[in-house]
Amino acid sequence: MSNIIEIIEKLPELLPLKPANEEAISKAENDLKLKFAEEYKEYLAKFGAILADGVELTGIAKSEHRNVVKVTNQAWELNSSVPKNLYVVEDTRVDGILIWQDSDGKIYKSLPNSEAKKIYDSLSDYLKSKL
Repeated sequence: MSNIIEIIEKLPELLPLKPANEEAISKAENDLKLKFAEEYKEYLAKFGAILADGVELTGIAKSEHRNVVKVTNQAWELNSSVPKNLYVVEDTRVDGILIWQDSDGKIYKSLPNSEAKKIYDSLSDYLKSKL
């Protein structure tokens, strides 16, 4: 098991949403036709989605700009350079920068109309950089 929950709980001004159940997580994976990384599933099951100081992760949420399925589908439409095995974990809302994850847990960053470049080995590592 990863330490994603412990890291998220240390984020300043953390505002978690409603935890996602297994059925909702599976539905999101099916809708995107991919598998989420295990640590992302742990995060979804505990928090659903989060807001914190300087961090707003996607997840299972009613809000379209936080919903991983909606945000990822929109991002794929806008940037065909990003492969369909990545899903958006954060829209930084700065210069069109998106943070993506693959099913192995690796984290990528993309700019508009550019390929996604690997920046971290895990979501945990990415979030540690925000602490």
